[in-house]
Amino acid sequence: MLKSDQVLGAIPAFFGLMSNKMSFGETRLESMHDLELLIDAGRRLIVVETEREASMMTGFRRLSDGASKAYFQWTVTQGLLRLADGYVAQTVNKDVNQLFGQIQSTHQAGVYILIDFHHYLHEPVAIRHIKDTVLNCPQHTLILLSQKVKLPDDLAPYASKFTLPLPSKSALRSLITRLADEWAESQRKSLKMESRAVVGKLLDALQGIPLAEAEKMAHRAIWNDGVLDSSDVNEVTQAKFDLLNQNSVLSLQLDHPNLAEIAGFNGFKQWLSLREKVFVGEVALPTGDIPKGVLLIGVQGCGKSLAAKAVAGAWQLPLLHLDFGRIYNQYVGQTEANFRAALATADTMSPCVLWIDEIEKGLSAQSVSDDISRRLLATFLTWLAEKKTSVFVVATANNVDQLPPEVMRKGRFDEVFFVDLPVLEERVAILTLHLQRRDQTLDLQNIEALAEATDGFSGAELEQLVVSAMYQLIEQRAPVSLEVLLALANQTKPLSVLMRESVQGLRMWAEGRTTPV
Repeated sequence: MLKSDQVLGAIPAFFGLMSNKMSFGETRLESMHDLELLIDAGRRLIVVETEREASMMTGFRRLSDGASKAYFQWTVTQGLLRLADGYVAQTVNKDVNQLFGQIQSTHQAGVYILIDFHHYLHEPVAIRHIKDTVLNCPQHTLILLSQKVKLPDDLAPYASKFTLPLPSKSALRSLITRLADEWAESQRKSLKMESRAVVGKLLDALQGIPLAEAEKMAHRAIWNDGVLDSSDVNEVTQAKFDLLNQNSVLSLQLDHPNLAEIAGFNGFKQWLSLREKVFVGEVALPTGDIPKGVLLIGVQGCGKSLAAKAVAGAWQLPLLHLDFGRIYNQYVGQTEANFRAALATADTMSPCVLWIDEIEKGLSAQSVSDDISRRLLATFLTWLAEKKTSVFVVATANNVDQLPPEVMRKGRFDEVFFVDLPVLEERVAILTLHLQRRDQTLDLQNIEALAEATDGFSGAELEQLVVSAMYQLIEQRAPVSLEVLLALANQTKPLSVLMRESVQGLRMWAEGRTTPV
C-alpha cells in the first residue's frame, strides 16, 4: 500500500479526460458503419457475437433511422418489434414458426435481428426456416445476435460473420478515466496511482480483449482499494490470460528472477540491454523493426531456462511458457490447432516474453509424428517471420542434432547464443549466490578453492552440491564447511563426465557458429 506522500497523481488528470471522452463512441459508430455495408451488400445471414447487446441495439436503432429497409428485433420473451417510434412488440410472433411465417410473407425489405437465437440452432425446423428465408427471400437480412453462435453445417455456407473490433488504446484510456471518475464521485476523493508507468502497463494488459471483459477487469482493479499499483496490473494480466488460454497449452508466470541474479551471461545481458528500449516502445528504429527473439543452445543445467525467465524479469513483462507436451493431441488436426491457439494467445498477451523450452522436442523430425512436426515447424516459422506484435521469443535447446536447419538459419532469430559450462569466476559467483540464499557463508578463499575443485560442473550441479551439504549438516546443526562441500564434490560425477563425448561434441559444434553468452 502506498503512503499519501508517495502518490504521484490522479488518473483523470494524467489521461486527459476531454481529449479522449468520445473515443469509444467513435469506434462503435465506425463498427456499425461496417455492419451497414454488409447489409447493403445484400448479405442475407449475418452472425454478430457480442456481450454488449444493449449497445449493439442502440447502434441498430441509429442505422434504422432513414434506412430504406425496415429494422426489427426479436426475442423469445417479447416477440417481434419494429425499431421505430410508435410500434409495439407483436407477442404472437414469440413462436418461431409464427415469426418466420410473417418474415417470409412480408414483401417489404427488412432487417431482422434475432437475439439469442442460438438456442434454436439445434432444431431442424428452425434451421429449415432460416434456410428458406435466405434462399427464397432476397429482400431480407437475418442477423443472429448473441454472445456466442455456433452455426450448424447446413447454415455455415450462407453466413457472414461480423467481428466487432477490439477497443483501441484510446478507448481503454477513456474507459479507465470514466471508472476513475465514478470511483472518485462515490468515495469523494481521487483515485491514486503508484506511478505513471503502472497506468501504461495496465493499458497494455487490457488490450486485445472485448470491451466488456476489459471493463470488468479495470473495475475490479480500481474499486479494489482505490490505488492502482503493480499488483493490480498482475491481477489483470492473470485474468486476461485465464480468459484467453482455454486449451491450457500455455502457462503464465508473473514472478520471475532478474538478470542480475544470474552469474555470468555478460554478453547476453549487454545484448538485451541494447534492445530493451526498442522492444518496450521507448525508442523506435527508423525501419520500425523490433527484436524478435533469441535461441539459447547449450549444456543441460547451465541456466538456459533461468535466462529465459530473467528476460521477462529484466523487461518487466509477463512470461508465457509453451509446453509442447500439452500441444500434442490424439485427434487429427487438434495438435496444430492447439499450437496456433497458443501463438494467437501470445499475440494477444503482448507485450510479453514467450519461452519455448526444449524446442527441438516439438519441432524436430524425430518428434511424435514427422508430418505433424513439419506442419508445426511451418506454422511457427511463418508466425515468427510475419508477427507484428511485441512478443519476444526465447527458445532453448539441448540437442542441436535434432534442431531443424530452418530454425538455425540466420534471420529466424535475432541471435543464436551458446550457454557453456561456467568458467572459474562464474562458478565462484554461482556458489556464492546459492550459499547466500541459504544463509550460509564461506570466505572468498574457500569458495575459490571449491570452484577450482568443481571444474566441469554445471550451474544446476553446483546448486545441488550446496543443497546436499545442507541435508548432511541438519543433525550436526553446524554451518556448511569447505570440507563437507569438497567431499560431496569428489563423490559427484557431473554431466560433463557422464556424457563426455556428447558435451564435448556440442561445445565443438558451437565454436564459431554461435555467440557465447
